Amino acid sequence: MLDLTQPPAALTGRQRAIYWAVALVSAATRFLAMARSIWDWDEALFCLGMRSFDVTSHHPHPPGFPVYIGAAKLLRLFTDSDFRALQAVNLIAGVLLFPAMFILARELRLRFETGLIAAALCAFFPNVWFFGGSAFSDVPSIVLVVFAIAMLFRGVRDGKAYQIGTLTLALAIGIRPQNLLVGLFPGLLATWYRFKASRRSVVLAALMGIAVCAIAYGAAIYATGTFSGYMTTVRAHGEYITKIDSFRSPGRPPLWRIFDRFFIKQYQSPALSIIASIFVVISTIGATRSRDRRIGYIALAFAPFAISAWLMLDRFSINRFSIGYCPLFAVLIADGIERLSFRRPVVEGVIGSALVASFFLWTLPALTSVRNQIAPSVAAVQSIRRHLDPKRDQLFVAFAMTPFVQYFEPTYPFLRAMDDCALPLSSGSRRPWLLMELDTTPDRGFVFTRDHGHLWDISRRHYFDVALAPVRELPQFVSGWYAAERSDTDEWRWMGAHSVTRLPPATGETVLRLAFDVPDEIMPEHPRVTIAVNGTSVARFRPTEPHLAREYRVTPAANGVPNVLELSVDRVLNPAQRHLGDDSRDLGLLVRMLSWGPG
Repeated sequence: MLDLTQPPAALTGRQRAIYWAVALVSAATRFLAMARSIWDWDEALFCLGMRSFDVTSHHPHPPGFPVYIGAAKLLRLFTDSDFRALQAVNLIAGVLLFPAMFILARELRLRFETGLIAAALCAFFPNVWFFGGSAFSDVPSIVLVVFAIAMLFRGVRDGKAYQIGTLTLALAIGIRPQNLLVGLFPGLLATWYRFKASRRSVVLAALMGIAVCAIAYGAAIYATGTFSGYMTTVRAHGEYITKIDSFRSPGRPPLWRIFDRFFIKQYQSPALSIIASIFVVISTIGATRSRDRRIGYIALAFAPFAISAWLMLDRFSINRFSIGYCPLFAVLIADGIERLSFRRPVVEGVIGSALVASFFLWTLPALTSVRNQIAPSVAAVQSIRRHLDPKRDQLFVAFAMTPFVQYFEPTYPFLRAMDDCALPLSSGSRRPWLLMELDTTPDRGFVFTRDHGHLWDISRRHYFDVALAPVRELPQFVSGWYAAERSDTDEWRWMGAHSVTRLPPATGETVLRLAFDVPDEIMPEHPRVTIAVNGTSVARFRPTEPHLAREYRVTPAANGVPNVLELSVDRVLNPAQRHLGDDSRDLGLLVRMLSWGPG
């Protein structure tokens, strides 16, 4: 029976010794995951945010993670590296995760062995262990959430714990607003009891929580510059997630098809995922039949976020996002082990230890390269000055690599490109080079790689292969085009009503990618855009928005013959004729990026 109004039974001396032994081992293993360098996109954005915070530039990405950045800035006083400061926050959080989970298990009145197994499982889940040595915010976020829930459950009987839980939850929301979903049920439950005991304490806790959130995001807005700029960027980011990542995206598989990715395969290892899921099912059935409020309470805390992740978040980044609800599954697995062992401590301990050891042994080899090697994304950027001369070479940077160049080479001139098959929109006297994340290994240039192994399943499947390579074949802008234009890192090219471009030869199925704009002034006229390759129309449509990105899989010309791309639009803008300026050109489409290569 779960009675939060009474404290849990005190630990025995033997139990305390076991707890501290496991806690120290867990803390020591956090150092095994300490990465040598940043690796991924978000880490680069966090480092840019450390250097110059500006959410409108995605330094870092919305909503800015102000508490995470703030904590790292404090630690930055003790190190000369933005990355090490961010990583230090993660290290501290990783060390505290086991104690936080054990405290939560105690407040849920799990048996000592069960709580110990749940805490150890959560600490040694492959994604938790790996990302705890990085510069991502996921582990600090979940540690604050777990502490907050534990203190709020304790707050049912203890006013001070209620205040601490509210403060910790507010700090967690200051990292990620969606953490409110996790703290909602524990907060309402504790508030119900505290309100009956002292209305004043509830008011003070509410004011404190609101103040902490207001200060955190107020500081983010202030550092960004303007409230309108901040909110516009946050809304745009939210719209992007809804349009691209969520269940509303036309390219996202049905929810039933990705259920297993979010709730069964999040442990990364197929075999361990099956074993863990069996224990989850045992716990779910047993808790439902016995109406176990301990499992009900932890489910009410984490299930809302887990379901929202399933509905809204990028299915290709589940290994990271599942950290936000992994404590729920750690408790369910431990409870399933307890039920299967019929609550015999020795049997439960053996099964639990074997499962934790299996996660440990499966994950450990994957951490070696991360700990000892500079990531390919960083190594490739560091090679730019060794191999390129800005006077002779023009650097193009594929979109996925831009934050790394902005952070490590902020003064090096470059132009943005689309991807690893990007084609420049201009040709000049300087030799074009492309810095890119690879989908296919090129036969030229300088390639930087990282072994896949288990790391391929634990981390996001990005930046394992990065290259700095010369662009050997350029497009030929045959007719209908105006001269290329540039500003800062952007390059674009206007065309009139019809343009012809000769693309390099290709073999096999090839992908054409275009990023282009339709002039705002002609959008009310519902222009029709036609795209054809080698005389065959691949698309004909009326745009519903002025900024477009399109991708088409086509069959290229045979026998190594160049390919012909034709773009047409049946409405054009002449600014001079419409008294919008001195530009007398007929402007049809503005092409910002062009990519042509293997599918």
